[in-house]
Amino acid sequence: MRFHNSLSVMNSPPAPAIESFIQINSVSKQFGSKLALREVTWSLPRGQISGLLGPNGAGKTTLFRLLMGILKATRGSLQIDGYDCFEDRVRVKQLVGFLPDEPVFYSYLSGQEILELSAGMHGLDVTTALLNLKPLITLLGMVEAMSAYADDYSRGMKKKLGLLLALIHQPPLLILDEPTNGLDVESTRMFFDLMRKLAEGGTTIVFSTHFMDQVERLCSHIAIIREGTLIRTGSLEEICGGRPLEEVFVEITHATAR
Repeated sequence: MRFHNSLSVMNSPPAPAIESFIQINSVSKQFGSKLALREVTWSLPRGQISGLLGPNGAGKTTLFRLLMGILKATRGSLQIDGYDCFEDRVRVKQLVGFLPDEPVFYSYLSGQEILELSAGMHGLDVTTALLNLKPLITLLGMVEAMSAYADDYSRGMKKKLGLLLALIHQPPLLILDEPTNGLDVESTRMFFDLMRKLAEGGTTIVFSTHFMDQVERLCSHIAIIREGTLIRTGSLEEICGGRPLEEVFVEITHATAR
């Protein structure tokens, strides 16, 4: 697909040269009396597909929001390509494509208008940006839906539009929160193929999911978080040792809960 071959970082000043593309150092996040994240340290190289796994309420979405600069860490630091995720959040948003678990759109705009608005907000030439997305719009079966109000989309269609928005500025990093929720089997397969091609082109991808089989099929590395603490990180092979991921995940999370 021409779309994959055209992926590139937006024109911008060069970032500092660093070994890890994502660097999270001793990060804690507190909401009132609740400690949502506790001393999280995690580093990811460029071009790696990583899965962030954990029970509901473990802190996955909070960590993603910190990486996006939506929240500020109570303690510790987060950097993407050498840029502080909160202090340099305008620049970080140029580097990141974010897909939330439940995308929400303006009720009075069509899918086409939302893409046009997003392209303009990123400072892109709107015509060129949508032309670059056209192969993916077609692949996802979204051509006819572009003229309909996005608020009327099914959950799966909203996820597809959210993915288009995450990719519109051709970012080097994708952060995806439960990306396949609401997708049918065919769309999930398309998503897998797209993620692999993007990673082959150098895109770094981090996503959360409760579907262990998807992680086994797509990820080279994983991190497991429970009650705000990162309890295991490494390659899939290192952590599982040939055993099913679901079995290992349940064993690790239950052991740390005792």
